[in-house]
Amino acid sequence: MATIMIADDVDMVRRFIRRIVEDLGHTPVEAENGEVAWQKFQRQPIDLFVVDVKMPEMDGVTFLHKVKEKDPHAVIIMVTGFPSADAITETIEEEAYTYVTKPLKVDQMRDLIERGLEFRKAQLQAGGN
Repeated sequence: MATIMIADDVDMVRRFIRRIVEDLGHTPVEAENGEVAWQKFQRQPIDLFVVDVKMPEMDGVTFLHKVKEKDPHAVIIMVTGFPSADAITETIEEEAYTYVTKPLKVDQMRDLIERGLEFRKAQLQAGGN
């Protein structure tokens, strides 16, 4: 069982992703903005992150950057309802695992979470953090 951070300022989106995470048998940790997500990450290890790009307090790209500084092998799925070439480029440069646009689909999110966790496991087995 993995611990998965869900950071999105829209409660409905967090609930949607939380149900998927729970259905997969994992433990969700929710945050309504990047700052709350960062504080929670400081207190507990997270196996995978699902992070909205646009959030108050600390946006998703800033959060991604901070997490990657602390854990270069972090697996972060970036989510946005406002896709733009700049946002996609920025998340790729910051080494997000992948980028997905809203509206989210159950099967797509299940697949991304499971593949992301497999990727994280492979990194750790290969001697990463």
